[in-house]
Amino acid sequence: MSATDGYVKPNAHPEAPKTNPREPEHSDIYHPPADDGPSKADKEQDFMNKPPYFWKSEGDRFKRKHFSRCWCGNVEFEFHGDPLDAKHCHCKQCQHLHGAPFQWAVIFPKTSVRMISNKNDSLHFFSTQRRQGIHDVPCKVSCNECRSPMFDEGRNTVLAYPSSFKFPNGYPDFQPTAHIFYSQRTVALNMCGIISTMPKYKGKHEEGPIDMRNDDKT
Repeated sequence: MSATDGYVKPNAHPEAPKTNPREPEHSDIYHPPADDGPSKADKEQDFMNKPPYFWKSEGDRFKRKHFSRCWCGNVEFEFHGDPLDAKHCHCKQCQHLHGAPFQWAVIFPKTSVRMISNKNDSLHFFSTQRRQGIHDVPCKVSCNECRSPMFDEGRNTVLAYPSSFKFPNGYPDFQPTAHIFYSQRTVALNMCGIISTMPKYKGKHEEGPIDMRNDDKT
């Protein structure tokens, strides 16, 4: 399920044939991403016509493998292929905005995601940097009716929440590969009776793993 960071391709597009059998189910037909920079966020009116919200499919090469829906059913997304990776994030922002000790997210390229329903214009955006209800990546995407969180939108990727996915044939392998920002944890895992052998990082991967010999004594 997991893949290296090298597989994250900003202009990946499902409508190109796979040339490398080891590559996930998305490839490189050029598809310009939205200009979501903070300086232009208020002027960016075209982002709803670009991934991960919409793109015109030529033929039938977008093969839906996964599907997510908010609690009230107004907002729905479909996902092409499997996620690149999955993580548990323990940062303070995720704790606060999700009302939970940590966030579970699966990572997809934006061009492997598209919206299939937005009833009553229910899509809601919250810019975590500006702390305003506007579309300015990175931002939180949710349903304005039932308030269900759907995903975090970044510049090139979507961090979707498996809790909103519908799995008619059981649960796929969306198991996370690491705990990130574990130094900011609210609760230690083994104090909750959770035994995790996954690596735990102080921040992101590049900051290196935490020495866990004295872990969970706080």
